[in-house]
Amino acid sequence: MAAKLQPVKAIKCTYNDCAMSFDTVLEMKRHKKYAKEHDYCPKCDEDFDSWDELTLHKAFRPDNHGKACRLCGEEFRSESGMVRHVKMSHKMDQKVPCIGCGAQFYRASLLVEHLEFGHCDEIPPQVFHGCIVHKFLVHRLLQNVNGERDRFYHKISKHDKAYEEEQEQEEGGISLELGPMDDDEACHNIEYEAIQPEVLESAINPPKVLEKQWPDLPSRKKDEADAAGKLASALNGVSLHGKATSVTISQNFKAKHGGPANAWKEGENAGKVSKVLFPNAKPTPRDDFVERESSSEVNIFKTRFWDPTSAAFKADRFYEPASGQYYCPHVCEQTFTTPADLTGHILSEHRITIMRCPRCLKVYKTATALIGHCESGSGRCRINECEDYAEFLDRLSGGFLYATEETRPDHLFNPEVMVPNEHGRLEPYSPPTVEYIRYEATKPTDWTEQPKKLRVGQHV
Repeated sequence: MAAKLQPVKAIKCTYNDCAMSFDTVLEMKRHKKYAKEHDYCPKCDEDFDSWDELTLHKAFRPDNHGKACRLCGEEFRSESGMVRHVKMSHKMDQKVPCIGCGAQFYRASLLVEHLEFGHCDEIPPQVFHGCIVHKFLVHRLLQNVNGERDRFYHKISKHDKAYEEEQEQEEGGISLELGPMDDDEACHNIEYEAIQPEVLESAINPPKVLEKQWPDLPSRKKDEADAAGKLASALNGVSLHGKATSVTISQNFKAKHGGPANAWKEGENAGKVSKVLFPNAKPTPRDDFVERESSSEVNIFKTRFWDPTSAAFKADRFYEPASGQYYCPHVCEQTFTTPADLTGHILSEHRITIMRCPRCLKVYKTATALIGHCESGSGRCRINECEDYAEFLDRLSGGFLYATEETRPDHLFNPEVMVPNEHGRLEPYSPPTVEYIRYEATKPTDWTEQPKKLRVGQHV
């Protein structure tokens, strides 16, 4: 028996690929609103060919859709709510490579887990933990809390001083014969001349005119230039009335009075007046922590000479010859009789086992868990929105990670459109953009490229 054909109703669906028909327009709109195969905006009564076009339409129509998410179309009353929704619900997948084996990870916490738990074939977990301790130690020394920096230098300076004295003893010297002043009896036979009063040279000879070793300053005669001209000449063309006026005055002043070039003029000597005036003077010494470390061959910024897992470690740097003890380079101030005891103490007592979030003060047992907490940004803690988050991440990861804030790639297309305001007038509008944190792999300060290990079945 043939199927009965249903008569075509008066109102047909506006989508060409849909054969549905309805009795009223209201039924047809209800059909387009709830049908999964149709991308229809019921507020604006517009049809779209794809879901992306529909969500983009909502983002650019704040008059009907408020602050809508351009990724899922969800609407919000405030911009902050929309931004919070995008950061929490639409996280960006990233490609963070491991500098050791080259494996890529879409989350920063997965890279840290890869390094922390020994999954990398090139970077052992002891090196990763040592880099973290190194970052925190440098941070404490820079802060110099309770004089920790001075105490640290005091420990290593004892070894340096003993080494210099040992080198001087090995180099030898010249034996001196005993003179007459070394014999007590011979001292009584020496005749001493009476002390004469000191006569100043200036009292006998006329004063000498010293030769000039510095250039003359600009003239300050009142009858040759006014106050503006004097100010412009003395301050190298700088004026309170603007740059153009000062340059003109100084040029006129020089053209009128002439004279040789001096150290105050603009050009190659600008900013180097002290070098021209005093060419033989030595630079002022800087007693600065960063300056001293940068000029040293073995400095704490570039090497981990205090870490037993590093090739630069030398226990003798913390040896005190007077007491015959090895001092711990950390704050604990313990001493040991052998280098083996010092090494074991550093590896057991000075490894970070508990990590705390500085924003919400939650405690975590691993760096992986803390970085995962920082990445999520959930709850009340928003540490990834702090200004110094990149510095904290660099310290927490031991220098293997760095973070920069950038605009999301799906928010780069942000043209300006004309939309009606509450009074019906057209105004330019650009939807708000959302930033995201892009993680990138970095190399620690003491990182050295290791030769790649060949494995069975691997081609060279």
